[in-house]
Amino acid sequence: MGLAFVVRLAAVLWLSDTVPFSDYLYYHMAGEKIASNWGFLFDSSQVEVYGKFGWWPPLYPVFIGALYSLFSVEHRIVVFVQILLGTLACGLVYRLGKRLGGENAGRIAGGLVAIHPTYVFATNLLASENLFVVWLLLGLLCVTLPPSRRTFAGAGILFGLAALTRASGLVLPAVAGFWLLARAKWRRPGWIACAWMLGACSATIAPWTLRNTLVVGSPAIVCYGGGLNFYFGHNAEGIGYRDLSLTPMADLTTQAAIDRTGYRLAWAYIGTDPAGFVSRGVRKVVALFGSPRWAPHDNSAISLPEGWTTNPDVALVAEAMRAKQRAKNRWLDGFFTWIAAAIGKLVLCGGIVAAVRWKKLGTDAQLLVYLCLGWIGAHVFFWAQPRFRYPIEIFLILLTALAMAQLWTERTRSAMGRK
Repeated sequence: MGLAFVVRLAAVLWLSDTVPFSDYLYYHMAGEKIASNWGFLFDSSQVEVYGKFGWWPPLYPVFIGALYSLFSVEHRIVVFVQILLGTLACGLVYRLGKRLGGENAGRIAGGLVAIHPTYVFATNLLASENLFVVWLLLGLLCVTLPPSRRTFAGAGILFGLAALTRASGLVLPAVAGFWLLARAKWRRPGWIACAWMLGACSATIAPWTLRNTLVVGSPAIVCYGGGLNFYFGHNAEGIGYRDLSLTPMADLTTQAAIDRTGYRLAWAYIGTDPAGFVSRGVRKVVALFGSPRWAPHDNSAISLPEGWTTNPDVALVAEAMRAKQRAKNRWLDGFFTWIAAAIGKLVLCGGIVAAVRWKKLGTDAQLLVYLCLGWIGAHVFFWAQPRFRYPIEIFLILLTALAMAQLWTERTRSAMGRK
């Protein structure tokens, strides 16, 4: 945890010129609006004007808004708090690894999370994954505690908070519920455990679903980005994000209308070419496990001083800033991206090895395999890019640590037996 803290602090200080852009900028703007007026999310007129905010769940903007209210509207405050979140995530991974596979597994898993460039450099971005992974890990720790209604309900609440941070978190209770039933061999205790977890999860999410119905005027479990993302995964133009103006939904103005139309167009396209669902799914899996360049590279955005295009003196300052960032980019797009790719390949192979050794994993650790499959399946259904791999690498890191610890123990015992 000390290593995780120091590495993240060093990255945040080194990349002090990074500014929010794209989704990161929208999170900043949403946080600013919430800090100025906590009723913002419940003002239907404001919701209509800032409709794009409805594409994301509420907890991360609320997290940013709370920090802006306590301190000031400055995104650097958020990234410094995210250093603590990243350090906590490292400790939670260690704790979970230790619970599932012993001390060595915990140390390997925690060490990989501490130095993985994806997790290090995402700390300096206003990315909801920083908060999401904390709920995810707390939920996994809770659901793997000795069975009781309290632990199942606690896991449900934490998984609900995860879904309210990133909508893809809805995968967590669905997969965990299946695992609880499979672990109980589809007997009554499994159904009871599943009911407690899913009930608590639903109760956590329900107030926001009600808000969507009353304020926006149309129900949505968590947010309104699902239809658009489904369309991005199934259309004649190609897989991936495009500006709304370049889609058939360009003339739509409300969140709910875009959401409904996205689903309708995507299902219609699937109906014309059902076999294409499979081929697109393969391409999405390849994209999901593509280059991890996004986290280091997204730290390249800087803000040049006003007037740099017209004032020669300011232009010199701007060029010096660019030269400084280009030097950083050589590390971000080079060495650090290479390290992230190497760790990504290592943990993917480790995850496969652990899955092949299914019976030796143990029942609790088998949940990690189910989560990997569920996460991949969700992105086959919608669409994928390397950034969406952020949570799944936590599962793969834990599986790799378990496999390495088990193989080392077996090798040691074998060597002792020969002696």
